[in-house]
Amino acid sequence: MNAFRRLTATLPVAAGLAALGGCAPRTPPAQPAPVEGRLVLMGTTDLHGWILPYDYYTGQRTNNGLATLVSLIDSVRAANPARTVLVESGDLLQGNPMDFVYRRLAEGETHPLIQAMNLVGYDAAAIGNHEFNYGIEHLARSTADASFPFLSANVFRAGTDEHAYRPYTFVERTVGGHTVKIGITSVTPPGVMIWDRDNVQGRLEFRDIVASVRPVVARMRAEGADVVLVAAHSGLEGSSYDTAATGVPTENAASAMAREVPGIDVIFMGHTHREVTDTTINGVQVQQAKNWGTSLAVAELDLRWADGRWTIADASGTVLHPREGSTSPRLESALAQAHERTRAYVSQVVGTSTETWSSATARTRDTPILDLINDVQMRVTGADLSSTAAFSLTSRLPAGNVTVADVAGLYVYDNTLKAVRISGAQLRAYLEKSAEYYLPCPGGACESLVNPSVAGYNFDVVSGVDYTLDVSRPVGQRVVRLERDGRAVAATDSFTLALNNYRASGSGGFSMLIGAPVVYDRGEGIRELLIEDIRRRGTLRPGDVFRHNWDIVPAALAERAQAEQRPPAQPGGEAHGGSTGQRPRTP
Repeated sequence: MNAFRRLTATLPVAAGLAALGGCAPRTPPAQPAPVEGRLVLMGTTDLHGWILPYDYYTGQRTNNGLATLVSLIDSVRAANPARTVLVESGDLLQGNPMDFVYRRLAEGETHPLIQAMNLVGYDAAAIGNHEFNYGIEHLARSTADASFPFLSANVFRAGTDEHAYRPYTFVERTVGGHTVKIGITSVTPPGVMIWDRDNVQGRLEFRDIVASVRPVVARMRAEGADVVLVAAHSGLEGSSYDTAATGVPTENAASAMAREVPGIDVIFMGHTHREVTDTTINGVQVQQAKNWGTSLAVAELDLRWADGRWTIADASGTVLHPREGSTSPRLESALAQAHERTRAYVSQVVGTSTETWSSATARTRDTPILDLINDVQMRVTGADLSSTAAFSLTSRLPAGNVTVADVAGLYVYDNTLKAVRISGAQLRAYLEKSAEYYLPCPGGACESLVNPSVAGYNFDVVSGVDYTLDVSRPVGQRVVRLERDGRAVAATDSFTLALNNYRASGSGGFSMLIGAPVVYDRGEGIRELLIEDIRRRGTLRPGDVFRHNWDIVPAALAERAQAEQRPPAQPGGEAHGGSTGQRPRTP
């Protein structure tokens, strides 16, 4: 306030006139009216290679994939010209057969997902945990062709404080004739140090999300960010692994970021494959689109320009879903060659089957389809025992011709095969942990049996021993029979156990396996081993691999548990977990 305004603001008009010798005061200059306008942020997450609306496992068109969202994105942009931002919250380069086909890029070849994202016009993307499934070099090679930056604030070069990837970026938009500077940062789950340890150990460090993002947000604000958006490959809270036993920080920290990091306006979450429409935590707008290009998160920020700065007057969020049959002719055309290459791969016939194999009951009774996986794992490694899980309850191998797509639908993750040495005590603890998929039901008196906090693909079954799980008993006391060759397993017994690399690391909360000596590890993909085995056999017969070795009791509760488990409708089904489940190659 200048001297004249201060004077006239504190003196009555008459006194002011007298003080100025009777001269009439000049009218103060009018202050410019505040400028108001809207900024619209859009986000996708966990595309996992789903570009076109096509399921390579079933050969059917779907209503998900990036192409189905293009019309929504275009509509939002048309309604808000020059006032929109589009980001992806990570997990792009692994997850469906197209990603697998392009896991090795030829010289000069662009990854089809990056090609699609360039065409759609993304502004930034988070580096998710699955970006490391095929190695650091594949990530670097794939993202080199992106016209937008891939970000992570919490990944550092090992032994240094140097960010391994770009920690943040800025984009500018114009609202009401004034420039809005939007700072964008991202985070990656520290669990990569467990899930893809072999790919990153000694090269990268994945540090605490909150501690890492705090200085990055402060720096963006210091550099003039008017709005700060975090495209987080992280859920609200919790972790699928034992943070105390592993020493690895939690994977899901969006809630903590909103509460503990000043300066964040919007968080677009990812990783957990859950949809969050419109949530506010500590004044921060928090949202999450559904995975596999199923929906689009949209945050609308009403901005106010006054006194030389922008403030957010109001914020709201929604999640948009595509119309049935929606697609993008532009993406369909641009990716036609990649699509046909992938279809040719998954259509290869690898063998035949005398009957249909199904995973529908694989979490309540022993099934040939899981015994097939365990049989292959034991044969390849020479291990005493083998464990696996039903990643989905909709997997099947058909009667007649069996294709790569059928096997990929059964083993959807790019896990590698390992074998570790464990004791009888560890084996019992392993089975007790698996049994936590079911809630205690003493006397059959419980509302439900299936534990909603435990992903189904964390219910492992073990071949090579005979055991019974009594789900009417308390947690930790469910293994009521555990035998090997007719003899009760002693705590001091020693076994070799074949399993995937994700589980071998103790992921999924199986901390009893942490540090178990590795006796077999040749980096072989389990899905590829299954394909090779079926080719070797020529004809699949359930009787060749099935051996009934485990049960759930009481029988009435096993039947009830089966009734509770209904395979989810595509897309976004249970076979691809987020914070609580196995993930490709991690599983």
